[in-house]
Amino acid sequence: MGIFKKAASKVGDRFLFSKKDNTADADLDNADLDTLAENSGATGKALLRTLDRAAKMQSSAIVNYVEWLRSKNQDATPEQIQQKMDKHFKMLVTGTGAGAGGAAAVPGVGFFTGAAAIAAESLAFLDAAAFYTMASGYLRGGDVRDPERRKSLILIAILGSEGSALVDASIGATSSVAALSRMSARNVTKVNNRMTKLALKQVTKRLKYSWMGKIMPLGIGVVIGTVANRKIAKRVIENTQQALGPAPEQFDTPAPAEGSIEEPKATISSNESETEQDS
Repeated sequence: MGIFKKAASKVGDRFLFSKKDNTADADLDNADLDTLAENSGATGKALLRTLDRAAKMQSSAIVNYVEWLRSKNQDATPEQIQQKMDKHFKMLVTGTGAGAGGAAAVPGVGFFTGAAAIAAESLAFLDAAAFYTMASGYLRGGDVRDPERRKSLILIAILGSEGSALVDASIGATSSVAALSRMSARNVTKVNNRMTKLALKQVTKRLKYSWMGKIMPLGIGVVIGTVANRKIAKRVIENTQQALGPAPEQFDTPAPAEGSIEEPKATISSNESETEQDS
């Protein structure tokens, strides 16, 4: 098994992850973003595509998701809505992890086919994490209408304390959400560039080691894939809550009337339909 892991690591590094990272941390500010993305391989490029899609996403999709949850749970506090979003996110990404992990166990599916499935799965995970983070930011009063500020919320969740420190230090605020709302557009873009470079380094390392478990033969990858995604999902949730701070004690506006908002099918996994009390 050790020989298999060693060989898989070499192939995975070549086809999915960084060719070689020659950029020292001390030179991060001077590093070219395109070069970093190229060196980080498919995973880094997936992150950049996710940030780009998040910037182009209609803010109404984020707002409708949160308001739909509120309409289904009329008396829920912001913290209780956050817990439901946490549950949705974990269920969604655990499902994608098991799906990609199972690719190697299907008869006739070769190693490289399985690797391609995992690369796509990594992109799906990042998309889910991006939406979850933006919804969590909106729940706390964050501005999800501005594309650059949406990117900031996602990058903060990926980087955790490092991202929070960069944002907070830029304006001296105690909350990243508050800091973002007070920063000029120019400063937001500047901080985003720095956070993106750091994130390219971090996300490649994290997804690499979760990917290692998914290429194990005989169906073992399904179990390891689910566990790995669950661990990364937990980290995203922890980073988001640490970076964005606790949810407000109460909402400023009443919940939308029950049944007034249609379930956002494109956002919620179709196999996690829940009862009104469990949504």
